[in-house]
Amino acid sequence: MKKAFITGATGFLGLNLIEELSRQDWELHALHLPGENLGQLLRFQVQAIAGDILDPGSIKKAMPKNVDAVFHLAGDTSTWSKNNERQWKINVDGTINVLNAAIAQNAGRFIYTSSISAFGFHNGPMSEATISTAKESGVNYHLSKYTAEQEIRKKADEIRSVILNPCNVIGPYDRVNWAQTIKAVHQDRVPGYPPGTGTFAHVRDIAAAHIAAAGHENPEIQYVLGGTPAAFEQVFAVIEKILGKPHSGKVISKSKLKAFMYLLQIKSWFDGKEPLITLEKYKRLVGTQLCHDQLAVHDLGLQKAPLEEMFTDSYHWLRQENLLND
Repeated sequence: MKKAFITGATGFLGLNLIEELSRQDWELHALHLPGENLGQLLRFQVQAIAGDILDPGSIKKAMPKNVDAVFHLAGDTSTWSKNNERQWKINVDGTINVLNAAIAQNAGRFIYTSSISAFGFHNGPMSEATISTAKESGVNYHLSKYTAEQEIRKKADEIRSVILNPCNVIGPYDRVNWAQTIKAVHQDRVPGYPPGTGTFAHVRDIAAAHIAAAGHENPEIQYVLGGTPAAFEQVFAVIEKILGKPHSGKVISKSKLKAFMYLLQIKSWFDGKEPLITLEKYKRLVGTQLCHDQLAVHDLGLQKAPLEEMFTDSYHWLRQENLLND
């Protein structure tokens, strides 16, 4: 029986990875923060261990020796500059801590969930060969994920590592990402659609690619995990169809979206809450985020589900969990 150690196991991708690993009869050891809600995680056959990726001792204590794979999914995805210090510690220092523990415990492979954001902003499709502009992007999240990748590359001779860069991930167990868009459409809170274009993948396919990266005999050190490209208007049209809502076709201009972003930033100064649209989110909503993912398709068997399938599965899970009206 193969053995895995997983961080970020209570999150969206983490739970899907746990579910798929369980189907394949892996022995699972999952790190979680003390006091974290384990309701979803404990539905699976998994040994849950309290610890913190910022505490090297707790990681080493929780991680068994000689696991076949360490899946490091835990991270901070905030795009609000107020959280930069915390984010850097989690995304960079935390990754170094988990990586060092994996080396010390003689793990067979280290699988790191990065993000397409580690490449920064680009007008054209991104691939493993794309030169990152994270340092020039002005977005801490971009730079923190890119820096973590470089730390992993530094120790490539000490442990076989694979860096994975997914784009927009959709599906069950999502509460805070595109699930919020589904809920907004359900509650008739969408005034229009952003003008940008993105790449979308079913979380099931991204989880499967993680497992394939762990089992590949001779993987590359990095794979872009793309999916189905689509304009945001097309995405909203699919969601509206699933929910039985009319499609207005109203696209919000870049200027109006930017003005709204600045209003939200001013509001955040007073209420201390992360704005709904930050500069990084604005650039994504009006820009183009496309990928060349042929390498992942060839080596990892990356599948590309249609938009309707991934958003239908996400919607059905939200409805099942009574979360649509939150």
